[in-house]
Parts: sequence; structure tokens; C-alpha cells
Amino acid sequence: MNTSKYSQLLWMLPLAIAVWLTACKKDFIDKKKLSNVTESAVYKDSVKTLGVINYLYSRAGFSFDARRFNNTGLDAACDESEPISDPTIYTYIISNGGVNPSNADTSTWGTVYLMVRAANIFIKNKDSIPVTTATRDFWTGQVRFLRAWYLMNLVKSYGGIPLIGDRVFENGEKIDEPRSSYEDCVNYIAGELDAAAAALPASYLTNSINQNRVTKGTALAAKARLLLYAASPLFNSGPRGDDPEHLLTYATADNERWKKAADAAKAVIDLNVYKLYTMPLTPSAAMYTFFLQNSPQDEHVLAFWQPGSTANNFYVENSANPASRGTTNGYAGVKYFPTQELVDEFDMINGMRITDPASGYPGIGDNMYKNRDPRLTTTVHYNGALRNMGSLGDQPVYTYTGSIPATGNASVTSASVDGIYTSTGTKTGYFRYKMCNNFGVGGGSELYRPWVVMRYAEVLLNAAEATNEYYGPTNEIYDWLKMIRTRAGIQAGTNGMYGLKAGMSKEEMREAIRHERRVELAFEEHRFWDVRRWKIAMQTENAETHGMEITRAPNGTFSYRVIPVRKHVFTEAMYFWAIPQREMVKSAALKQNPGY
Repeated sequence: MNTSKYSQLLWMLPLAIAVWLTACKKDFIDKKKLSNVTESAVYKDSVKTLGVINYLYSRAGFSFDARRFNNTGLDAACDESEPISDPTIYTYIISNGGVNPSNADTSTWGTVYLMVRAANIFIKNKDSIPVTTATRDFWTGQVRFLRAWYLMNLVKSYGGIPLIGDRVFENGEKIDEPRSSYEDCVNYIAGELDAAAAALPASYLTNSINQNRVTKGTALAAKARLLLYAASPLFNSGPRGDDPEHLLTYATADNERWKKAADAAKAVIDLNVYKLYTMPLTPSAAMYTFFLQNSPQDEHVLAFWQPGSTANNFYVENSANPASRGTTNGYAGVKYFPTQELVDEFDMINGMRITDPASGYPGIGDNMYKNRDPRLTTTVHYNGALRNMGSLGDQPVYTYTGSIPATGNASVTSASVDGIYTSTGTKTGYFRYKMCNNFGVGGGSELYRPWVVMRYAEVLLNAAEATNEYYGPTNEIYDWLKMIRTRAGIQAGTNGMYGLKAGMSKEEMREAIRHERRVELAFEEHRFWDVRRWKIAMQTENAETHGMEITRAPNGTFSYRVIPVRKHVFTEAMYFWAIPQREMVKSAALKQNPGY
């Protein structure tokens, strides 16, 4: 395992600080007397104060976490992947349309306000910290970014939320805070991100103790994402009849919001700090290895560096690896499986959609995964894809049913545990591969790496989307898409367009950008929110997911059939999350979202 001195420092939180913060740990904006260590003592000690800042970093990746809900992430609650058939898994409940205030997720609301309280206590006491003015400003910039980042995660889930600014509620003080309008929330968070950007450096020296901290670009990229969401149809289509206080939308639609989002994303690009990750190997190798790098990369915009412990190293593998490749740490097998809908999004290597008769796609059969966009194999493993199998090295993943050899090495017989319809096998005919360590679980070496929560490819796609919505297709948009498709390994073609259609209309470019987001950003916590902010979830989520049934005959030949897996349910209310009932009963001023 390779961890920097900073990584070790970041997670060595003094016990006294942990005790102090735990004393504040109540959902919403609760208050409680400090225990063991006084507030004053913490902020008169620079080491303890740094511990508070490190604590604020400790949940920065909570929304991205692939284990967030019963060892699944939000990709298992949309058309990206299908969770196992367990009605107690929260992602299954979401996609089954069964969420209500009584069973709603409480961790998001609780985590955010816990962190907001810790940030506000810091800001209250920042002038007492015995450090230089420059250090105090730098630390404050980080805290303001982190507070804004947590609030962003709440707003994308619920719409307008209670804004408390820098307030710290004291013991015995009544808390009865109403929700602020969506517009007020966006304006407040954007202002905090601007303030953080002004206090943060553009970059750090390599091997600096601050190397993994947030930067100016992190704050500006978060603002760009915030404004992109705000400009999107879900929030920017004018008032709703069931939302007179404009908690969920702006009071009026305004196309200028797309320009603000475009300008914000371009400001990140213009920093000239970031670039797409490449290496002197095939593009598919670069795309695969990027997520396994254990040091900061030029494409990282916000990388969440987990504690350097064994339990965290296989955070994806433990719930995504085929049974034949093993699980560890008490995890009981695969929890979710990529859908046929996701697989069908991957183009041919010439950049053309598989639905295009000119693409060269051979149709469903033995060769249907050949000559595809290289990102397919680095994202999803299908029948015959190679995956490490310990001492046997790279071996095919077998997902078929039918005639399974009874004898042979573990690879030859692996369909008996990985194959569709087996109790431990795939539900869809596919396994996730993106971000998985190919050394396997248990038998292979550990690999410390961060969760890449924001990266430069997203910034380019954010810029492309917002620019297209305001200006229509531009040469810049084509250039940004070509950069991403070049790195992915798509062939340029004789016209140098990487499969993109020349002279696209605004509507055609919109679909091209949405398609590129789905492929490039798969399993990175985007699809779930994208279909909501685009307001297309009634079509994409209120639908059946599918898989690929492959049957092997005794003579070794295969037959293929697309199969339905499960009908998902989506209602208009589900564009926003239900505020947990336990939060509603604490505050008479708190208003529930419509439909719940």
C-alpha cells in the first residue's frame, strides 16, 4: 500500500476531537454540550483544529460511495444497474417506487447537517486559531468549500433546504427552521464556492503535505456542476402549482442560466491545470488504470482519499466482483449488475451507434461485443471478457447458462457460480468492471486508490452541455467531445470526427452529449441525477430493465436472447426525495416535498 504522509495525517484524528464531534452528532441542526474537550481548547490548539478540518473531509465522498446503501450505490437505483432481488435494499426500494417519509434515507440529511454544524463551529472560532493569517485563510477556504459541497448534495436530493448560514445552535435553543427557496440555496452555495475559490491555490507542489486538499479548481468545478443542475429543465422550467414557495424550482424560467453554467465550466478549463489522463498504452488500458492510481493525477478535480486501511481498499470489488473472483471482509457476493440498457449505449469502435446500419454492428450473437468502444470492456464484463483469476491469470468471465462443464480448472467451470440464473451469479448477464482492481479480492495485492468524485472529463461534458443549450453546437463543443472520444480509443475515421455527425442541430448535439455522459461517466453517480435534472426519468426509470441470456449447448455453441429483468416504478414525486419523517416531526416549519 502506498500512502503519503498527508494521507496518514488526514485520518489520524485525535480521540478527543472525535469525542467532541460525536457529542454534536444528532440529525438536522441539533445542539449538545461539548464533552471532554472544550470548544475553546480545540481552537486554541492548531493540531486539534486541523483535526476538525480533516474530519470535515472524512465524508466528502459519501454520496459517491459505491457501498452507500446496503453495499450498493445510486447506479443500482436507476437504469444503469440492477440490484439483487432483495426488497430491503434501499436502491431496490427506490427503483420499486416504494420510498416514503417513514422509510426514507436519513443518512444524507443527517450527514450534511452534522458537517455543517462542525464547519460553523470552526468559522465561529477561526480567529482564535494560533496560526498565521495566511494559514487561517487557507483553512477557512477549505471549510467553506466543504460546507458548500455538503449542502450541494442535499439540494440535489431535496430542492430547497433550511439555510442557517454561520449559525451554531446552542443547548436548549429551539430549532424550527423553514426551507429556503431553491434559488436562495443555489445563490448561497455559489457564493460560498466563489469565496472558497478566492482563498484556495490553483495547485500544490508534488508531494506537498497539502497535495490531496481541495483547490481553486475544485471549488470552481463544484460551482459549474451546481449551476448546470440549476439551469436544467427540472429546476429551470418555471413555477409548479404545488410549490408556491418555489422550494423546488425557480420562480421563472431563464435561458441565461445556461450561460452562467457554461461560463463557470469554462473558467475551470481556462485555469489550464487539468488534463485527461493518458499513458503510453492502449486507450482501454488508460481508461481502466486511471481509477486505480494511488497518487494525484491531472484529471482529478476532487479525489476522496479514503483511510489507508484494508477494509476500504476493495470498496467496489466486494460488491461487484463475480463469485469466481472472490469476496472478502464478510461481504456476501455481488449486489448489483449492469443492465443491457447500459451495454447498448457503447458504440462501435468507429464511434457509430450500434443502431446505425452503417456502424458494422453484427447484431446479437457471438461477435456482438467485438470492435466496440473500448470503454465497454473497461466498464462492464460480459461473457468471455478477461478478468484475473489468481494463479490462473486473466481468464474469461462466463455468464452463460445451459450446459456447464462439470470438470476442468476454476475458469472452465466458473459459469456454475457466475452464470445467469445461478444463486450467486449475474441477474443480467453482466458484471461491473470499472474501478475494480484486476488483482482480485483476497488473493491479490492491496491497491490503495481514491474515489474520483469529480474529474476533468466531467468538466468538459458540463461545458459542452451548457454551451450547447445556450449557443447551440459550436466548434468548442466538438473539440471537447473529440478529446474525450480520442482518449477512449474511438477511431478518428477518414473525416476525423470520431463518429460524431458533422453539422448537428442543437437537439442532435444534446442527445450526443447525453449519450457521451452515460458512457464516459458510468458508475460515477451521474446517471441517477442526470435523468432527473433532464426531467426524462418518467421514460427511463418507469420502465423495464433487461439482460442478456446466453445458453451454452452441449457442443459448446451459444444462443442469445435479450430478457426482461424487472419493471421499475417512477412517479412525478420521485424527482425529489422525501424528507425523512423523523426530521419533519422535529420542526413544524419544515415542509414536506409534494407527493409524499
